[in-house]
Amino acid sequence: MDGVEAIGTLRDAVIVPPPAQKQVQVGDNLMIMGNTQRCHMKKAFFSAAFFCMVLLLISPAITHGDDGIRLLTQRTFGVDPAVVKYSEYSYNGKIVSVIFIDPKSLSFSVSYANPPKKVSEFHDSQPGVLLTLNGGYWDNKHFPTDLCISNGQIIKAVNTQNKHFGLFAVDNNDSVLIDDLEGKPLSTADLGRFKHALKSGPHLVRSGKALTFNASTSYARTVVAKDEKGNVLFIANKTGTMTYQEMATFLLNAGLGVAEAFNLDGGSSTGFALGRGTDLVMKDSVGIADVIQVR
Repeated sequence: MDGVEAIGTLRDAVIVPPPAQKQVQVGDNLMIMGNTQRCHMKKAFFSAAFFCMVLLLISPAITHGDDGIRLLTQRTFGVDPAVVKYSEYSYNGKIVSVIFIDPKSLSFSVSYANPPKKVSEFHDSQPGVLLTLNGGYWDNKHFPTDLCISNGQIIKAVNTQNKHFGLFAVDNNDSVLIDDLEGKPLSTADLGRFKHALKSGPHLVRSGKALTFNASTSYARTVVAKDEKGNVLFIANKTGTMTYQEMATFLLNAGLGVAEAFNLDGGSSTGFALGRGTDLVMKDSVGIADVIQVR
């Protein structure tokens, strides 16, 4: 967040000496005001003005309790009702981006590329797309490590050895699914229901409760989530790194109403492009194999 420069100080104020006395009409009474009284009134005026300016500067930052989460900015992209709501939060020195979407208003897809592309390249190649965000994990041959379906084509079937249980999918009726597959593995018939799908993890929030992690590794993170009303959220941090526990804590304490959330690929793969032209938020990635796109 850019710093704010204060323009001028009380020391810089130059008070031109007024006449020795001045008559001031207050109602039906005539008051005689000397230099000292006028100077005190001017100091009080400047003090009040400075205090109001400070209030204006700090008012956009909304703090959530004592957890170090502050809302910095909010913007809207698209044309109502097909809009994407974008917010940025400060969280213990990190900047966390939150993208909120009503899935009934926009369509979702998964795109795959090999050789890989940056988020910006995926975004530029699809002019009708409003949001492009990095997807799931892939190997050193740029092949997905778990389920990946794009436009009905199964690029990678379910990896049953993988202990990640997060499912992001778009079914044949264009409904968006964000689900927890633990204890309910997908069958071949299930895959036939999906136009687009990614499987990833680990889960950070299950049934509205944050999971507990012992891992202390800290990276840039990308998360997909749904709230209690079924809205879709994408969360990413590119400024500062976060552990799984830090991200899970943020999701629960930022007032987002998160019901389910799981990790997508992160680190240098984290990135998104939101908007177009001069109205664009770009946090680019390295070359990656797949992305989620919204239009």
